[in-house]
Order: sequence, then structure tokens, then C-alpha cells
Amino acid sequence: MNPSRHAQRRTSSVLAVAVAALVVAILAPAAQASFGVASFSAQVKKSDGTLATQAGSHPFVGITSFTMNTTSGQPDGSLKDVRVDIPSGLVPNPQATPHCTDVAFAASACPPETQVGTEELTAFLLLVPTTVTVPLYNMDAGPTHVADIAFAVPILAPRTDIIGGVRDTTDYGEFFTISEIPATPALISSTLTFWGVPADAAHNPDRGKSCTPMCVGGGAASTAAPIPFLSLPTACAPPLSTKLTVWSHEDPTSPVTRTDTPPTGVTGCDQVPFAPSLAVTPDTTRRDAPSGIAVKLHVPQSDTPGVLATAHVARVVTVLPEGMTINPSAANGLEACTDDQVGIGTSRAVTCPAFSKIGTASISTPVLPGDLTGSIFLGKPLPDDPYRLFLVADGFGISVRLAGSVHPDPVTGRLTTTFAGLPQVPFSDVVLHFNDGPKAPIATPLACGVATSSATLTPHSARPAVSPTSAFTVDADAKGGACTSTPFTPAFDAKTTSTRAGAFTSLGVMISRADGQQPLSRISVTEPPGLLGVLAGVPLCGEADAVRGTCPAGSLVGKTTVTAGAGSSPFSLTGPAYLTGPYAGAPYGLVFVVRVIAGPFDLGTVVVRAVVNVDRRDTHLTVVSDPLPTILQGVPLRLRTVNVTINRNDFLFNPTSCDALAFGGSFDSTMATNALASSPFKADHCGSLGFTPRIAATSSSSGDRVNGAPLSVTVGSDPGEANLKSVSVRLPKQLAVRLPVHPCKREVYLADPSQCNPESLTGSAVATTPVLDKPLSGPVYLVAAPPRRLPNLEVALRGAGIEVDLTGTVLLDSNGITTDFQSLPDAPISSFRLDLPAGKDSALTASGSLCTGGLAVLPTVLTGHNGAQVEQQTPLSVPDCGLKIISRKIVGHVARVKVEVPATGKLRVLAGKHLRRVAKRVAAPGIVTLKIPLTKLGVRALKHRPRKSRKLKERITVQLDAAGASSAGIAPSRSSVKTTLTFRVRRSDLHPVRRKRAATKATTAARS
Repeated sequence: MNPSRHAQRRTSSVLAVAVAALVVAILAPAAQASFGVASFSAQVKKSDGTLATQAGSHPFVGITSFTMNTTSGQPDGSLKDVRVDIPSGLVPNPQATPHCTDVAFAASACPPETQVGTEELTAFLLLVPTTVTVPLYNMDAGPTHVADIAFAVPILAPRTDIIGGVRDTTDYGEFFTISEIPATPALISSTLTFWGVPADAAHNPDRGKSCTPMCVGGGAASTAAPIPFLSLPTACAPPLSTKLTVWSHEDPTSPVTRTDTPPTGVTGCDQVPFAPSLAVTPDTTRRDAPSGIAVKLHVPQSDTPGVLATAHVARVVTVLPEGMTINPSAANGLEACTDDQVGIGTSRAVTCPAFSKIGTASISTPVLPGDLTGSIFLGKPLPDDPYRLFLVADGFGISVRLAGSVHPDPVTGRLTTTFAGLPQVPFSDVVLHFNDGPKAPIATPLACGVATSSATLTPHSARPAVSPTSAFTVDADAKGGACTSTPFTPAFDAKTTSTRAGAFTSLGVMISRADGQQPLSRISVTEPPGLLGVLAGVPLCGEADAVRGTCPAGSLVGKTTVTAGAGSSPFSLTGPAYLTGPYAGAPYGLVFVVRVIAGPFDLGTVVVRAVVNVDRRDTHLTVVSDPLPTILQGVPLRLRTVNVTINRNDFLFNPTSCDALAFGGSFDSTMATNALASSPFKADHCGSLGFTPRIAATSSSSGDRVNGAPLSVTVGSDPGEANLKSVSVRLPKQLAVRLPVHPCKREVYLADPSQCNPESLTGSAVATTPVLDKPLSGPVYLVAAPPRRLPNLEVALRGAGIEVDLTGTVLLDSNGITTDFQSLPDAPISSFRLDLPAGKDSALTASGSLCTGGLAVLPTVLTGHNGAQVEQQTPLSVPDCGLKIISRKIVGHVARVKVEVPATGKLRVLAGKHLRRVAKRVAAPGIVTLKIPLTKLGVRALKHRPRKSRKLKERITVQLDAAGASSAGIAPSRSSVKTTLTFRVRRSDLHPVRRKRAATKATTAARS
């Protein structure tokens, strides 16, 4: 036999056993049949002797009887252990009567109130079968047994205990065992009769005698109403069998079993009462807070003999209030218990990890003197059942282990918990209390007001399920104050790691909301002008990869960290941020990828995208996210913070302006509420930035009032310097503005410049910036300004999806025409070229020749974003005005020629074999001095000149290749002028020593 795990009392009398053994040894027959059970029956009967079949009824008696195999009246073997397994749902109640004390039993003084039946034994004693009937007493079972029923056989067995247990590894039905029965005298048969209602006078006429101090506990005192000891199952089913298992002393490892099945099953289940109730009580009634919660199921149990027992619960489905959901904060340190660790269906010790415990459990049942207590564990997720619960409650030698499933609504997160397949056992109360504290697994609703829970309890009987409800009121805000309307005032903070003007930096942006505020659904952040990123050289994440969140490492620009959950310990997750190409109409985008592994749960990968828009006027960036996830696999995220860090090396750089600026934030909630916020920003050390911009202007002498005049202006700056904020240029008086008859309407230009009327198109522009891989370029329009003002010059730069508009105001005063670009973006520009070509629709006309009156200049004022300013007279290059020889001077073997150069470009001297070729780059129009030495051949030719002439004449051509002239629509791009140089022989040339010195000097001059 598999011995009971409970310690058993031995049932032997030393003297009686010794005498009986001696007699049997002398008189025993020589041969026996095999050990076994000749007959076995188990019945529950009414008082009239017929079978009891009404579900939930309390039978008059329950009788278990068996007879062992015998030969010639003598048992075939000696019985050692007996176990009887009664059907599931047939419930004896050891608390129906008081319990006899051990002292009283030993003194044969158990009160009548403690008797629950009789035992009739037949044993082979002194060569004859002997039958004796003794009372059964309900004993105090202690903390390790369900029941202890004892009887005593005078002389032979002072005490035999029938120990009750529960099949807690299968169906939770009960069983009774008698262990270590003496081998002699050999037991022939046993008839065990339990009284259905022990206090019934038909069973116990002595009821009413004093019970104290000879008995303890129990549910019946001498004057109390009788309580049933036996109750039939409450589920109607085919006839259920009772199993008898016996073991012999001769072969204790080979059990013999017999079953008995009544002719009819349990009937009348529809008459069994069932009226459970539900109570759901949170530990706090504050909204949007982590909270412990107690869920109590109460099932009233009948203890009246004439009333049917309450139906056993087969299935429980509870639904928590709307808004009371899983709290993501619980994922901090959370673990899961495996099926093997909890060991449902086994008697192994439960070894669930400590951090998988999420609550406590207690079960009250009328058949036990105390509660079963234990824990609620989080079960390891399964693919089709991710949120599982394990309930473990122990006591009195029983370990109840049940599995349940939690199903959150995928849209609202409302929680439905199901425990199905519950055993047929009575319970009056089940209380599940989920942990409290910052990491509580449950969070209260965000909305104030009444929160209603419901349950659906299905009985084992045929009666319909019952759906009780329970309500509490969410009546406090996160700080314990009055619960009114739900606020939405998210906090916003943005900082760069460096504030040095123009320096590379990292950026951190954080948006947070407090408990009790409306959840975030969308984020928009506007960066201050001048805080830009170097996009050149960054490989952009493609669309397919962006959708999947599988961007290459090269497009990584930062990271995002989010926290989620109610309470002071929200759960945190971090993921990368990548730069993408065009998205949702914006030239660039960001994609944030977060792999959500929360404790034992793998909720997949969340991909959130955002557009990066560039402002047309000042190029400031605005990042607008797609809708943020608010619920993930049934778990409302209750987002608390969103922190974005852009920290790619040499990517972001600060403005070159030290004005007081700010980050702007615009946030939407899930309740369609918008909130605005700002975070100040101010760069420093602007004065340490250099500011040496370059500007050049080019025109043509061919301009007139009919065909107009061209103009090309080029501006450039060096890396690391302050960016240009404004450029003011006054045109020479020879150039005038030709206004179009119909300038482009401002509203048309703002909507789409390409829709402007053709005559308003006046030129083109190209801007090169280190920020982008390719230049920006576009047309230039004259656009209508407010009344009494000249049209504005609007430059529409486009490229890589970026649109930048530059506005120049045209002013006319007594000094001429001034064009001011006053609000240039704080962005680095390597070069910017504005071309206004000649033609019938040209912006400029010529009112006089640019080739007369000396070189034309453009008074210019250039201002940096750091406040630095440069004022200069910018020469106007006019390549086709032609070169002018101002003077010539011969010094020895070197000619010095002064040339008036009308434009920038490359100046070259073309001559014969006697003069060196000279080239010089001209940075600005003006007077240029050229040094032209004789070659060695020229020096020799000069020395051998005839005595009469003593001179050498050479004709030269000075040629200018104007820079940028042709690209600006200015022709010709090359001009030249010719002149004759006359060299004379010096005296030193005739003296050998002096000739050598002169030759050396000439060579040095030529090299210079």
C-alpha cells in the first residue's frame, strides 16, 4: 500500500493479540485461498430503506460494507490497510457535530453528541467468526487531517481511527483510510454506517446530554439545531462508483480493489438552491492609482436537515469595473511560475518564484474548522493564454491548486477572469486579494464615479448561472482631493548637453504626466530656430524597414525611453530612434522602435513614427508623432513619460544666435484635449564666433531700359562662423527696378509658388549648405507687398523635399534702391547665388552705362545671428566693360603694367617668346598691377640689339576670364586689351660683371 502521509494511531492490544495469535497458530488450517474481497457495497439510503438520489439531499444513512474471501469461515489472509474512495460531490461534514477529545475517548466517555454512526465488525476469533457493533465518534482531527472518526473494540482494539482525506491531485473527492490493522484476529467483514443527521433522534436517542468538557468544537451543541453530516452531490450524473482498496499483511505492495455502482444516479438537480454574491473592494478609491483589490465570492451554505445543500460552483467568471485594468508598473521585477513549479495534479511542493506571487487567497468551507490559505501566482504565459493565474491554498493536509485565465478586452483593457472546471466541494467564501503598493498588478479607473464589477457563477447543478454585482466609488484624485474633471497638464522639458553657440550637441526632450491625468495620445515638439542636424552623410532608413522597425544601424540618431503604469514605480523601456526619408508629406521622419518585454511577457515590437517638418521661413524643425500606443495586447499603457534623446555624434548643432529662444510642445490626450507648453533655451558664447562673410556682385554693360540688366550676387561663409541673419545691398544708380505689371499675389505664392503668373518670375537662386547632401535651388519671384510698398523679392528654394522661402524687401529712397533680406534662417550656408537675368521681364533695367564713371560699387551691410556686422563697398564686376591699361613702367628687365579690371576672374598676360606669361586671380574689380619680366631669351636679345636702337619692343595681350559671368546670363565672359612694351639696354648689360648681376636680378624678379 502507499501509506497515508498522515501519522496513524496503531490499533492493537498487546495481550489480546498474543492470545489470539497463539490460538490461530495451533488451530489454523493447512491451506487457504487467495487474499481478496468477496463482496462490497456502498449505498446512501433514506429512512425508508430506499436509495437516496435527490441532489443535495441529506440521506438517512450512508453504509459501506465489505466481506473478505474466506475458506471454511476463516479469512484468506490478514487485512492490513483499507481505503474507501467516495464519489466526488458526496460530502461528509466533520463539523456537523462536536468532537470527542482523546481523553474522553480513552476513558470510553465520548458524549452522545459526538457519535456519527456505527461500525459492525466480524473477526475470526477463537475458531469462530465473532461479530461486534460499536459506535463511531467524531474526533478532533487536528491541523493535518480533514476528519478523524474513531471506534473501539473492547479488549481487541482500544482505538481504531478512520482518517478522512481529500483527493487533491484529481477530483477533490474524499477518501477514508484505516491503517495498520492487526493481523490477528483476522477481519472477515466490516459494515460502516454513517448517520446522515447524527442529531436525529432516530439515530441518537441520547442526544441532549452535556457535551462539555468531554467534547470540543463542531457545529452542534446539546441545544443547537441538528446539522447534516452527509450531503449528496449537487450535480446530476450517471451513477457514481465507490471504490474499495485493501492491502494484506502477507503482500502489502499488491492492493486489491473493488467498486460498487448504485443502480441510479443523482437526480433533481434543478431543485438545488444557488444564490452566490460578489464583493469587490479596492484598497484605495483614488483614481489612476496602483491598488490592491479583494475579490470575495460568497456562497451561502444550508445546514438545515430538511433543506437541500447549496449547489457546488463549477465555473466562476468575474469582470472588474471598466477602467480597472492591469497595471504596467507590476512588470518591475515580475516573474512567472511554470506549470511544473506549481504542480497542479501532484503532491509535490510548490516552488513558484517569490516574485511571481501577486496576491493571497483564502477559502472557507463548512466542512473544515478553519480556512485554507495560500497565494496567487502569475502563471507562465502561453501563446493562446498569456495572462494566467495559479491559486494555491493549503491546510488540514489539503493543497488546493487551481488554474485561471485573465482575458483583458483588447480595446478597453477591462479584465475578465475565469476559473473553470472547479471541483464539487462546498465553500462559503473565497477571497482573492491582489497585492497593494507601487507595483500592484491592478490600477484603479481614471474616471470618477461608481465602478461596478460583475460575476457569473455556474453551478454543477442544472440551474442557470447567477450573475451578482458589486460596486464601489472612485471618489478621490491622485493626491486624495476631490475627484472632479480629469485634468491634462503634461510637463515638458527640453535641454541640450551643450549651450555653446554653433557647437555640436545632444538633445533630450521629456514629456510626462502625473497620475490621474488624461493619457497622452500624440506629441508635437517645435525646436528653436537654428537647432538643426547635419543630414549630409546620414544613410536614411527606407520605408519598408521603417514600417517593420528594422532600420540599419547607420540611420541611428538616438533613443527613446518610455515609462508606463500607475503609481510611483512605472515600468521603463528603451529603444532606438532612426532617421528616415520622406514620411507623410514631410521631407524626413523619425522612427522609434521599442521591444516590449515586460517581466515574463513579450508583447512584441512597438513602432512609432513621426514626421520632421522644416519651416519655410526660418527652417526650424517641428517633430509630430503618429498616435502613441495606448493599449497593448489588452494592457492600457497609462504612459507616464516619453523621453527622446538625439545623440548621434556631430549631428545636432546649436544656433549661432544667443537670443532667448524656446522649445515648444503641443500634446493631445486620449480624451481629445490639447495642451501647450514651452521650455526655454538660450545659447551662449556667441561673441566668440567669427564672422567674415564674402559677397560678390556681377552685371553687364549691355543692359538697357528695353532688355533690362542682369545681376548676379554671390554670398559665402566659412564653417564654424556665425550664420548670416541679414544682407542689405544698395544698387548703383545705373541700375533701376522694373516692376512687373502683375506681381504674383501673396496668397498664391504662399499656397504654391509654381502657380504664380509668368511675368512675376524674375530669376533663380542656388544655396549650398553643409547640412544637406545636395544644394537647394529654385525660382525668384516678385510678389505683391502691402499697399504703397514695392513688391518683395521672394526666393523659393527647394530640394530633398525641403522648402525654404527667403523674403527680400525692395526700398526706394534718394540714395537709390536697397534690397534687404532681414530674416535669413540661422542655418550654415557655404554659398548662395542669386541670379537676376536680363530680358523683357527682368527685375532690373539699366539707366546708364556701368562702364563709365569708374567702377560701380554696392554699399553692403551683412549682419550675423550673433550680432556681428560687416559694412563694405562691394565692387560690381562688369566683365564686358573691357580692360583698361592705366600705366606702364619699365624697370630694368621687368615691366610693371597697371590694369583696370571690371570684374572678378582670372587675369592673364599673353606675349611672345621674349616675355614670361603671367596669370593672376582677381578677387574684386579694381586696379591690378602686373609684373612682366623678360625671359632669358629676351634678356639676350636685348643685349644684342644694334647699337643704334638699343631697345626691344614686345606686344602683349592682357585677357580677363570673368568668374561666373556666363552662368549669370552675362556676355561676353572674356575681354582683352593690347599694348606694346619697350625695353632698353642698360649700361650694366654691357659690363661682364654687371651683366651677371643684372641677369641674376632679372631672374629673381621674374620668379617674383
